[in-house]
Amino acid sequence: MTCSKENKMNWTLMLLIICLASELVSSETNLPPVFTQTLNNIVLYENVPVGTVVFRLEGFDPEQSNVTFGSIGSDHFSVDPVSGNITLVKPLDREETDSLTFLVSIRDRVDPNGESEQDNVVEQPITFIILDENDNPPEFQNTPYEADVNEDAVVGTTVFDKILVKDRDTIGDSLDLKCLPQQQSPEACSKFRLQLLTREATILTAAVVLNDTLNYNQRMIYHFQIEASDGAHKTQTTFEVRVKDVQDKPPVFQGSLSTVIDEDSPINTLVLTVHARDGDTGEPRKIVYDLLSNPNDYFLLDSHSGELRTAKPLDREALTDSTGLIQLMIRARELVNGVPNDDPLTSATARATVTIRDVNDSPPTFNKKEYEVSLLENTPEGTPLALDMSVSDADVGINSKFALRLEDVSGVFDVEPKLVTGYSQVNIRVANGTLDYENPNQRKFIVLVIAEETDTEPKLSSTATITVSVLDANDNKPNFEQESYSAAVSEAALPGQYITTITAKDVDSSSFGDAGIRYSLSGTGAELFHVNEQTGVITLGDCQQERNRRQRRDLHENDSDGHALEMLSMEAEHNVDQRQINTEPTVQYTLITQAPLQSEPAAGAATAAAEAAANDEKTASSEAPPTCLDYESETTYFLSYKATDDNGQGQTSVVSLRISVSDANDSPPICESPLYRASVDEGAFVFDSPLVIKARDADTMSSISYRIIGSPQIESIFDIGKRSGQISIRPNASLDVTNLKSEQLIFVVEANDGLFTANCGVNITVRDVNNHMPSFQQQNYSAIVEENSEIGTSVERLQATDLDTGKNAELRYRIQQGSFNDFDIDERTGEVFVSRKLDYDRRNTYHLQVQAADQGTPSLTGTATLTINVQNSNDKDPYFVPATQHAEVRADAQTGQLVYTLIALDPDVATHNALEFAATDDITAIDKEGKELPHSEQFKEYFAIARNGKVLVNRQLDRNLFAVMRINVLVTDSTAPNVQQGRGLLIIQIIDVNKIPPRFNAPWSQEQPVIKLQMVEEQPVGTVLTTLQASDEDSSIGEFNITSNDYFAINQTTGVIYTTARLDYEAVKEVKFMATVSDTGVPPLTATADIVVDIINLNDNEPHFTHSEYYFNITENSPRGTVAGKVEAHDIDVGAFGELTYTLIGENNKYFSIDAYTGNVMVANASILDREQLKELTLSVVAQDKAPATVQKSATATIHINILDVNDNAPVFTRTVYNSTVSENAAYQPPAALLQVQAIDLDEGLYGDVRYIITAGNELALFKLDAQSGIIYPAQSLAGKHGVYELLISARDTQGSGTMESTARAIITVLRVNRHRPEFVIPALSNATIEIPGDIVQPDYLLLTVKALDNDTDGSGKISYHLQVNNQNVQQTTEFKIDEASGELRARQQLNRKNRATYDIILVARDAGNPPFESLRLLTVSIVDANENRPEFPDASNPYKVSINENSGRDVKIGHIQAASRSKHNRDIFYYMLLGNEDGAFYVDKLTGDIYTNKSLDREQTDAYTLYILASIKADLHISEEERASFSIKTLNRDNTVAKVGITVLDVNDNAPVFEKSVYYAGVNANAKMNAAITLVNASDADQGKNAKIEYMIVASNLYKFGATKSTGSIVPSPFAISQDGRITANTIMAEYNQDRFELDIVARELEQPQRSANTKVYIWVFDGTQLVRVILSRPPEEVYQEQEEIIAELRNATQHRIIVDEIRFHLDSIGRIRMDWCDLYFHAVEPQTQQIAPVDEILKDIDRNYDYLKDYYAGFAIENVVPAYIAIVQDEFDLAVAGLVALVIVLFVGVISFIVLCCCLKHWNLSVPVETRRKEALIKKQIIEDLNTTENPLWIEQKLKLYEEQELTMQVFSEPDHISNSDAPGHLDHRSSLEQVHHGQSVDNTYATIQPRNNQNRLTAGSGSNGGGGSISMRSGGAGSAGGIGGAGLLLTRVDPHVNDFADYATLRNNRAPSMYEFTGSTFQAPIRDGDDAVAELI
Repeated sequence: MTCSKENKMNWTLMLLIICLASELVSSETNLPPVFTQTLNNIVLYENVPVGTVVFRLEGFDPEQSNVTFGSIGSDHFSVDPVSGNITLVKPLDREETDSLTFLVSIRDRVDPNGESEQDNVVEQPITFIILDENDNPPEFQNTPYEADVNEDAVVGTTVFDKILVKDRDTIGDSLDLKCLPQQQSPEACSKFRLQLLTREATILTAAVVLNDTLNYNQRMIYHFQIEASDGAHKTQTTFEVRVKDVQDKPPVFQGSLSTVIDEDSPINTLVLTVHARDGDTGEPRKIVYDLLSNPNDYFLLDSHSGELRTAKPLDREALTDSTGLIQLMIRARELVNGVPNDDPLTSATARATVTIRDVNDSPPTFNKKEYEVSLLENTPEGTPLALDMSVSDADVGINSKFALRLEDVSGVFDVEPKLVTGYSQVNIRVANGTLDYENPNQRKFIVLVIAEETDTEPKLSSTATITVSVLDANDNKPNFEQESYSAAVSEAALPGQYITTITAKDVDSSSFGDAGIRYSLSGTGAELFHVNEQTGVITLGDCQQERNRRQRRDLHENDSDGHALEMLSMEAEHNVDQRQINTEPTVQYTLITQAPLQSEPAAGAATAAAEAAANDEKTASSEAPPTCLDYESETTYFLSYKATDDNGQGQTSVVSLRISVSDANDSPPICESPLYRASVDEGAFVFDSPLVIKARDADTMSSISYRIIGSPQIESIFDIGKRSGQISIRPNASLDVTNLKSEQLIFVVEANDGLFTANCGVNITVRDVNNHMPSFQQQNYSAIVEENSEIGTSVERLQATDLDTGKNAELRYRIQQGSFNDFDIDERTGEVFVSRKLDYDRRNTYHLQVQAADQGTPSLTGTATLTINVQNSNDKDPYFVPATQHAEVRADAQTGQLVYTLIALDPDVATHNALEFAATDDITAIDKEGKELPHSEQFKEYFAIARNGKVLVNRQLDRNLFAVMRINVLVTDSTAPNVQQGRGLLIIQIIDVNKIPPRFNAPWSQEQPVIKLQMVEEQPVGTVLTTLQASDEDSSIGEFNITSNDYFAINQTTGVIYTTARLDYEAVKEVKFMATVSDTGVPPLTATADIVVDIINLNDNEPHFTHSEYYFNITENSPRGTVAGKVEAHDIDVGAFGELTYTLIGENNKYFSIDAYTGNVMVANASILDREQLKELTLSVVAQDKAPATVQKSATATIHINILDVNDNAPVFTRTVYNSTVSENAAYQPPAALLQVQAIDLDEGLYGDVRYIITAGNELALFKLDAQSGIIYPAQSLAGKHGVYELLISARDTQGSGTMESTARAIITVLRVNRHRPEFVIPALSNATIEIPGDIVQPDYLLLTVKALDNDTDGSGKISYHLQVNNQNVQQTTEFKIDEASGELRARQQLNRKNRATYDIILVARDAGNPPFESLRLLTVSIVDANENRPEFPDASNPYKVSINENSGRDVKIGHIQAASRSKHNRDIFYYMLLGNEDGAFYVDKLTGDIYTNKSLDREQTDAYTLYILASIKADLHISEEERASFSIKTLNRDNTVAKVGITVLDVNDNAPVFEKSVYYAGVNANAKMNAAITLVNASDADQGKNAKIEYMIVASNLYKFGATKSTGSIVPSPFAISQDGRITANTIMAEYNQDRFELDIVARELEQPQRSANTKVYIWVFDGTQLVRVILSRPPEEVYQEQEEIIAELRNATQHRIIVDEIRFHLDSIGRIRMDWCDLYFHAVEPQTQQIAPVDEILKDIDRNYDYLKDYYAGFAIENVVPAYIAIVQDEFDLAVAGLVALVIVLFVGVISFIVLCCCLKHWNLSVPVETRRKEALIKKQIIEDLNTTENPLWIEQKLKLYEEQELTMQVFSEPDHISNSDAPGHLDHRSSLEQVHHGQSVDNTYATIQPRNNQNRLTAGSGSNGGGGSISMRSGGAGSAGGIGGAGLLLTRVDPHVNDFADYATLRNNRAPSMYEFTGSTFQAPIRDGDDAVAELI
């Protein structure tokens, strides 16, 4: 082929030569152009980019004409015709061709104008050699790669060896392989490794080798990527390894193998289900089960189902393990070819544990049935009995939990523990009651101990009997009749004087009783008395003989000491004049060297004598004759009187003995304090606290009087109560420190008892009161100071004086305000000086308020004003504000444009015009790159600065030359005396003008602003999509932005676009957003681009089955092709990646097939469908997508096919005969299970569901059979139905409706049982006593017929009677015998009472059951005297009177009663409570008659009780409630066997005071005088007598100034006082606190200890009269007081203010009459937020606004009107000019009036409006009012009547007289009668009476009104004659202003001005007039 081309080329050249030659020959020769280069084998690399110039053609024309180049036959290159450049236009690929040859041409130009046919064209071939580049990735051959490997393959096995990789490039690195794990198989590359087989330059072979052991159960399929690399390029493919299962894993047990089963579970009860699976899950085999160990053969295990069931009855107690745990060894084996295999790889064992839960089948059991024990009668409570008793229950858990209790009627004993679990020792303790041998019923006890289960049903139990014998002891102590005794003796009595006799009684006998009692006295002073130890007679002892005896004994003992006893007395001062009282008391010291021989009273007498020695010399001293007793030293002796039995060695009783000593007058008075101190403020009339002088006299009959001994001045100032000793200040005395010589007033008070006197010193300190405030010499000061004054320069000195003394006159100065910290003051001298540099421009005038305060308490102050003027001086330089100022100007600004105005300030100049601005020569500039430019004079030309500071453009700006210019500027003060300049800096920034917007780089263009990109899905967040690039010609790029989207974001600086969320092709296939770029120019310009991102799909989703496991059912006989079920999987990938196919794998896949596309699973081979051989089989299904093998994905699922059964087996009973034995007391409600039958059917489901029925043997219907469980229950009670019953039972399948059945027999034996214990009827009590009268009982005497009952109906209920001796049942004893059948108890021999009076017998009642039950009774037989009488109470003691303090607690003895029997025999007496103790507050000791409290008593609930107590010889007397109800109090009062006990509960101070209210509100008039009553607080104490006495105290008086929210503190002394009845009064003049309020803290404290207290708060507002509102009520005050709280509540709801009632008065009507049936209620209202008193007009408006709400309450409360309480009319200022004008008008007016009067006289005074006309007008107004809706607010009605009112007022002015005589009707105006009088005397509504003309300017001096009444009478103390009204305002007027009623009741406005004309001034509401109320007309 090459040769032919060359030949053809040669021929062409020859033809050309011939043509040329001929042309030359024929014409002028035109030579062709010539290439000057070699055009062969030009070398190019295949990666040369398109557009590259790869070669340049060169040639020339011999004729020197222009040549052009061209190419022929090449699509890879283009030739530029002019330059000859060959440019690559298509990419090269060496793998396609390694060389390229084509023709290139050169043409000359003959015709200069263009191409022509004469042009020569020369063509020549050119060849390019293409060199290889590594630009192709390696390629895998024969893909996809997959392989199968058995799981037991050994490591190193070659799995696959067909890997082949080729590379088309000849250069590059050697080929290499790498394993990359996948997410679904991360360990694949560790399980397998790549092994290279051959490796050449362009080809490589490799194999996959097993690197680690495999396990099919862990992973069935491995996927990994194989990556081939040539150093620059990489290629990947997927390798899949499928692991094939090998039967090498034993079965695996699943689920729990532990369970719990009840001990009484029936046979065949399902215990648990064992489940195991083949460890090889690929093709699992069937599992069968068997038991390797089965203790006691309790269980059976189904080999196929794994069900473990009970094989026989369980017995937990038979197990060796006490916990009831049974361990079973279970084996699971795989079926290999249908045969179980014991190979370790096909079998496994597991340990199952079954816990048998205990059932209650064992009762608690005692270690013995009977116990005996004895104990002393004085055994204390809690003592255990000496018993070896234990009890146990063989069951466990709650079945072994039982309770122990006693059947002990006496309640003497208790058992421990109360609750037992399993086993415990048992203790019987003495628990309650005193064991007394003297009580025959307490000598022996028979106690039954019962152990009974608590948490079981039925509750099993057992019993044991304890016989307790009580032994005698000396346990009674002597008893006194009274708890305490008292006696009296005169102090003058002689030794041996009889005082009293006290004896006690002891119920014990012989020496333990009365005969052995010995008496003695003890206590302080007992030696002064003597007691006969046998008779109890007490006499006065010989104290002198006793004293001498003791002195001799003491002297003898101390004889060796060598000294005698002595007492030294030393006084600090001697010979002190009794009249001269020092400020300190005389001090006496007593040194006692040794204890004195004399008694304590004697010592007291010595001390009293020493004190008496200091008294006046006139005091008579006399001593009483020495006696044994001294009343002054000891008035009462409290001794202990003791009685001890057993001749003084036994038990002891002690009572208190009080011996009182009567007095004689023999002692002088003694001052309680030698010096009394007190202090009082000057000018005060009372002491701070009462000053009471007290002297005491040891003689009780003495009466002490007091008098002052001192100078006349002292006696003129002070007075003293003659008896009380209280010193007071005389009313007319003046305490003034300045008039007194000293602040200390010292004098003596003499105390005189009629015979003796004592002087008491008094020292009174008069305190100076700070009552003068400092006063400055002048109120206003002025000063001038220079602005430049130095700090400390004195300005002015202010001086103040204070008339007080001491600290009250010591002054301190301070500047209160106005200094602004520029001035300060010397606090002591008052000198004001400069404290800070002054600045005239900041402040040139100061007004200082200087305060002088004294040091008193409270401190008083005075103020003065100092005005300081600062003189200015021009001394400040101007300055720029700020120092550096900035300006901006655009680069294209025109010349002359204003750029900026400089700002400078000078504090010294008044106008800105005084400042001149200029620029300095120092001007610098900075270019736009930020570099500072060198200085140039040219910079000065661009800007100009005017003198006024304006900066102008002076020359065209050039930002390329400079971008910032800095100009140093100067400002000058042109008015300053010297040069004052300020410098600053002006920075001007040249702003660039932006013109060209930025451009994105290609392929973006303005015509196509779109950028298309691609990205593969599933890339991680942050993956870079692209980097946007842009350029700007006149600025730099500012930032990039993209529109908001869900997947991408951009770095605004770099332009990098990256992902912000995972891209999923299945969710989004394309993302569009817009990108913008902006430059940094001004204004900034932008460009936009539309970004389109195409998402490339990957196979990134694995298939997923809808279920991980499928369960299909199919019958065992299903034919081939039967559909078992359908599986379904999904792949969310798109296209082939999401299309799935199905295949089956596993051991049993040959028996089934699956539709590859639908997933239907069908039967392929029916031979395996035999349920009897195989119940279930397992398949595995695989779903694969249709992706290429390298990226293909799959999923697997398990199919469980259950083979269903058919009914082909009959049920079979587990036994042919079932046996059971049951007691006749078996429960039947609910029924107890008797036995369970069971039949097994091999079929499943409904076919294997067996039902049971009794077909024969149940004719009596005794039994019922549960058809489902096979359990037989009793259908009725089996009591009495004992015997053997045989039942025939049938079992049928298909729930009893099937055709197959079988039968079995059940034999049930019913046994008898003894169920009931005998119960005694006679005797009924457990410890009974029978009394046999007489002295002798004959043999065979019938004592008692014992009777008991047994509820057992058969032979078990037959009872026999016995006597028990030594725990043996006998029929007779030595004394008694009993009939076994009849129970007759008789005397066996003669019984003599004198030999033995009582006998104890134990009776036994025993039944005939098996086992037999028996009950015991203790019977006491007592032979009594027939003549014995009942006990009686002595009349002298009955009724008994006792008392006890409340809160005394329980078991406190409060009294004793004693009954006596007249019998010669000492019978025991017992006491029983009958009546009066219904609340159980008391109890009586049955044996002793002592009465005790049973609870703590509360006197406030019950203060007295009356008890009725019966005395009886019966030890066990029961009184029923019916019997108690039948008792008559009258009968009981006459019955001597009943004691009447009156108990008084004494009060104890146990209740604290309680205030009625926690907060009180009150008000006080600012005009109130001292002691004016304000309010009453009340506290009560529930206690009684002195315990209920309370004192009141004001502990704090917190002042709140007007408008303040914080207190100024507590005022001391308080402006208020409180009396002991709780009445709060004013303690000072209240005017200084007007409009203030107080918060008082009040304490109510008990006078008695412990002085409990209660607290309350009282809020008091100080008001004036104009702030009160008056409510007029047509009810008397006592009724209003009762409804006061309701009225306040309704007013509070209407006004939303706190309503405080200040006073309630009788009503005073318009003519001055006191209406006793009406009253006025005055109140003021307080704002809740501000706590200030609300204006009256505001309250009245609130009431009007709530008319609809209040109208019903007005009628209910009888409220007639609500008006202001007072009015104040302000007198206008007097003006002479106005006065003259008024006088002139009056003169003219009088003339006119005189003329009119004259005319009227001529007309018979008939000028006034006729009465009939007035009546018509009133009727017209009344009709208008009636036409209006009466529910409207009166304020709205006002507008409707305005016109009529104006007409009426006009008529009043011209037709009515101005006033009327005071004597006619004080306080009432007749000129309003036209509105108020109607025909027949009826009254009209006064609603609009408040609209009145203003025609009076006089001042009203006291409150009195006509609207609703003229005034009122105060109900406070003082009566009508006192300064009545609120706060003391006068009640009656001496002169009534003729116009005063124009404003009466409405003067409440705070500004104290009279209402203007037609001004609304009060509430317009008035309640409707009620019929028959004749007083209403007078009121309105």
